[in-house]
Amino acid sequence: MNNNKLDLLHFLAQNGDQNAILELADFYYYKTNKQDLSPEVFQRVKDYYYQLAEQGHDHAMATLGCLYYERVNLPQDFKQAKHWFEKAAAQNNPLAINYLGYCHYYGRDIPVDYETAYYYFARAAQMGHHNGMYKLGDMYYNGNFVAKDPAIAFFWFNEAEQVTATSSPEYPNIAYRIGHCLLLGQGVPQDLLEALAWLHKAELGCYQLTRNGDAYAGLTLVRVHEDLGILRLQLDAEASCHHADLGHHNPLNNP
Repeated sequence: MNNNKLDLLHFLAQNGDQNAILELADFYYYKTNKQDLSPEVFQRVKDYYYQLAEQGHDHAMATLGCLYYERVNLPQDFKQAKHWFEKAAAQNNPLAINYLGYCHYYGRDIPVDYETAYYYFARAAQMGHHNGMYKLGDMYYNGNFVAKDPAIAFFWFNEAEQVTATSSPEYPNIAYRIGHCLLLGQGVPQDLLEALAWLHKAELGCYQLTRNGDAYAGLTLVRVHEDLGILRLQLDAEASCHHADLGHHNPLNNP
């Protein structure tokens, strides 16, 4: 963000402007490396979200839940996270609804409950939230609560991709899933070159996220590299049938 705009937001926030408070908090939390925020800046961001949450702002409530869920500059506390997600979900906040799905899907201080997770993901997906869509895809891919069906999984992965900006932190996760299905021919005919294109999108996005302090991008990156390794072996085996016998050749060197 331009420093002039940032100075303006700080001035307005100090004078109690709620729109400026929200924009400033969201800038630091969503648009910068949140893991590298100084203790002073992080405390200010947290205070801003608490201030707005206490006034009934559902986005602030949902983001507070994310702070505790994702262990951003404070101890991880799934009970606190769930508390804020439930308050925001009561106002039909799709992010909070989706995160309640995560809580039940992964058993965050509660028993794993795939049926309840499916309910929350379905609600989020119906509201147009990309996370809910691709997590529905995961449930069909793995056969959790619903019958395993790779074709339905691939449908939801594609639905999620169509409503997700490439700059979104979730885009690499979605691109990976599409590439993985294309690589293995699960729910869609196998297409190695299309798989390569999607996995490269996922790889680039993961590296961008890790530079920005995303704690989860590395988990996806490991899976992307596993698939790229398999994919390159298959593509190289195909290409070996068509190599010209020209010895060692580097197109960047003069002949």
